[in-house]
Amino acid sequence: MSAASQPARVVVTGSTRGLGFQLARELLRRGCAVVVSGRTGAAVDAALARLRGEFPRATLHGIPCDMSQPTRVQALWDGAAKAIGGVDHWINNAGIGQPMMSIWDLDPGVMEAVVRTDLLGVLYGARVAMRGMTSQPREPGRSPGAIWFMEGHGSDGRIMHGLSVYGAAKRALRYVARALAVEARQTGVLVGALSPGLMVTDFTLQQLDRRDSGAWERAKRVFNILADRPETVAAYLAPRILAARRTGMQIAWLTGPKILIRFLFAGILHRRVMPD
Repeated sequence: MSAASQPARVVVTGSTRGLGFQLARELLRRGCAVVVSGRTGAAVDAALARLRGEFPRATLHGIPCDMSQPTRVQALWDGAAKAIGGVDHWINNAGIGQPMMSIWDLDPGVMEAVVRTDLLGVLYGARVAMRGMTSQPREPGRSPGAIWFMEGHGSDGRIMHGLSVYGAAKRALRYVARALAVEARQTGVLVGALSPGLMVTDFTLQQLDRRDSGAWERAKRVFNILADRPETVAAYLAPRILAARRTGMQIAWLTGPKILIRFLFAGILHRRVMPD
């Protein structure tokens, strides 16, 4: 088997649930060797059990990692490289949300946790992936590698009441992705961004306040028009990640034209993705 025909080797951070889990699932479906990761060993073991039940012959490993701890992030790279022989794609998906409240109502500990995980954790991931990809043995037919950033609310500068710290971290990450694409240009390592749009996951539902019935109903209306389930988004992103050949690119699921069409035909489509 030539190196060009060998399966891609992928690390997906924050992949024990939600979009990360579904990305791992879709990559396994396409024959990739995958390392899943999450904060706790129990979460990783549960994800591995689900995935191995569906893909019993896949090359699949799990490594717990708290992305806010740089030594743990390095251990994730080292463990993944040893387990699957190297890393072709590093997907920085891990992140946490914030309670939907104004900055002055947020506990400083919550602020720090969001910034440490959603910004510093991704910077740590990009650092170890960049260092690892530029130093790992280069096999004929394999590209040097690709590092992916996960965009979210705030990446484009839009403001939503109650998501200021989370949005600020995502806004910063768009800059980091663009800066790293420039800095890495001479290395051959591809740097790109994934824009999944609105999704119905535990992550997003935890950010919505059900105690305010009016706000909950308004959110449900918008989500039922625009949001998707993570498995739908992952099925779109996974093949495009593997096919990417250009640095600095953005792979977006919920594009402007798609948003316009969904609003225009909301009364006809009657989409229902949100729980009651």
